[in-house]
Amino acid sequence: MTLAVVVIFILVLIALGASYLKFYRPSLDTDVPLDVETTTPSEVTTDPTDSNAVVTGEDTETADDTKDIEAGAFTRDTESVNFLVVGRDAASWNTDVIMIVNFNMREGSLSVMQLPRDTYIEADSRIHGRINTVMKSMRSRAYDEDSTLSDEELLRAGMAGMCELLEKSLCIQIDGYAHVDLAGFRGIVDAIGGVYMDVPYAMQYSDPDQDLYINLQPGPQTLSGSEAEMFVRFRSDYVQADIGRIDAQKIFLTALFKQLKTNLTVTTVPQIVEQVVKYVTTDVPLADIIIYAKELLGVDMNNVSMMTLYGTATQTETGAWYYIMNRASTLDMINTYFNVYNSPITDEIFDRTQAFTDEESAIFTSIYNASPDDPAVEVKPDIMTGEEIDNGDLDIALH
Repeated sequence: MTLAVVVIFILVLIALGASYLKFYRPSLDTDVPLDVETTTPSEVTTDPTDSNAVVTGEDTETADDTKDIEAGAFTRDTESVNFLVVGRDAASWNTDVIMIVNFNMREGSLSVMQLPRDTYIEADSRIHGRINTVMKSMRSRAYDEDSTLSDEELLRAGMAGMCELLEKSLCIQIDGYAHVDLAGFRGIVDAIGGVYMDVPYAMQYSDPDQDLYINLQPGPQTLSGSEAEMFVRFRSDYVQADIGRIDAQKIFLTALFKQLKTNLTVTTVPQIVEQVVKYVTTDVPLADIIIYAKELLGVDMNNVSMMTLYGTATQTETGAWYYIMNRASTLDMINTYFNVYNSPITDEIFDRTQAFTDEESAIFTSIYNASPDDPAVEVKPDIMTGEEIDNGDLDIALH
């Protein structure tokens, strides 16, 4: 849902014209924001005469001896950029849509990793629980430090803090963020004349407490803004609940992206601009957005890759549900699709504080540390292209 708004924003900027930026290239941070210090490996025994030393043949060195990876080992690819994209309901500061998007302009590819909102994460006593509360916690922290900050400044502080946490734990350099108030989602979809897609099954659900009423019939149709919201928020009949909802969003985003490449008109642009300006907050400079937009229009559906963070949903003894990331699978996915350096992210530096698990929970650690093919890792969705999803190859299990 959030990516849809960002895509619209990008295409609108192109429609407004940007030929004067023909030779402009975005300026990216080439510093390495990751903790790349690695411990020197040792296969020796401790010298009984010195509790702080280890014996290596004739050499002796302290057990906590470390070395820094040379700066040149991590060189930035400035043609590949990562963005954090989040969406929240207007009535809450929880970001229930969380995605990391990589755009590789050299290869003409777009990769989208969706993070389930119940993903477990802990950084300190304040950030300890579901990932959809991180931005809210960062925003509250900024307010405690300076209560004179405006609402927009608090929002930006919250987003910057969330970016920094994910950047350091997942070892993904994040070049910018986009925050969307989902209250504008319906208006934006309506502004482009709706989204034509094939609804794969009947969707019926009612929740008066959320003022949420869903009633969609299956089959090809053009979804209005309110109907599109029904589609992307539905989750009650999915076997995997929120994972099913995330997969449904892949279907919608694919249909939207396909339609937008041909459906922007002089008539719809002003309406879209009005909605986007009101509901999108980003730290990406306008000139950079225009450049990315120009390149994005050339991306083929076969070069769009959509994926979900690997892991398993599990219940604690207190009855709370969390989604636990699988470390090995996620590291491989990040190196394949989101690593903007010339060197791979190693297991030693990846999530070095183990922010995505609770080390005191045997259930959490068994999922987190499992091998990728272990049955404990239940969510191992195929990484699908936009073309495959558009062809109806994404099946979502129903009860």
